Amino acid sequence: MKCELCHQADAETAITRGEGDAAEELYVCHACAKAERLNRQKKSQRTRKVTGLPPGMSMSITRIGPADENSDGEEPPFIGAIMNAFQDMVSDIEKARQASKDEKGPDYHDFPASRVDAAYRIGNRLHLEALHLIGELEAVKRALHALKMDLVGVNADGIREAGHVYTLRYSGSSEQVKRVVEDLLREERNARVRLFEELPRVFGDSLCRALAVMKNCRLLSPGEYFDLLSPLRLAAKEEMLDGIDAEEIERRLVETDLTSAEDKLEQAERDRADAERADEMNARFEDVVLNERAEEKFL
Repeated sequence: MKCELCHQADAETAITRGEGDAAEELYVCHACAKAERLNRQKKSQRTRKVTGLPPGMSMSITRIGPADENSDGEEPPFIGAIMNAFQDMVSDIEKARQASKDEKGPDYHDFPASRVDAAYRIGNRLHLEALHLIGELEAVKRALHALKMDLVGVNADGIREAGHVYTLRYSGSSEQVKRVVEDLLREERNARVRLFEELPRVFGDSLCRALAVMKNCRLLSPGEYFDLLSPLRLAAKEEMLDGIDAEEIERRLVETDLTSAEDKLEQAERDRADAERADEMNARFEDVVLNERAEEKFL
């Protein structure tokens, strides 16, 4: 028996075409059976591109169920409602995006820390180690943020805000930022006094930890190295260390590369560089100790 559709190949399977009283059973070849199945799928799932959307955005609506050959092609009411709602949503998104572009935020500038007393800066960044140690730095950041100013630290080699040195970014007048910087440095100065007079255990713990790592570490990244030197600088400024002075510590701080450049090295090369740095610091800080003045305070 030949296929009842193509009348060429042998009939191999039976299919039903049509619905209800008009349904008929046909014996067809596999190729015609496949073509008939694809034709039914196309009729039962129709996708229409929605026009009128903003550039770069598209939407399609799929009709699920039998297609009505007598339909005039108009969408059912609920489909139209969905399309309108979607277009309204896209319109709102576009308006919000455009408004965001149109809104120009405040212009921020970097405060030139080189004008600040050298005791409270490292290079061109403010040194706020004492505020960090007494636990008041976060409150200071929040207060500055309310004034449209921010303290921007340095993240290096996995160390967040290494050494607690910051660039002060501000918007507004230079007179205002000058007054704020004066207040900020006064708070850092008071924090250093509090560390020495009221919180010797906190200060001593920071110093002893830094010295212990310098003397015994086996790997030392630039970021961690810089971070450890930071509290030691305060101690050297107060003449609490034997074996190293503030000038050398400050020189080492300024010369430290905080760009995380060693991240580009292969792991083996990076470990080798960290190991060499650690060995150098082990030797350099072997004879660096707290002096008698510090011991009276901390021990």
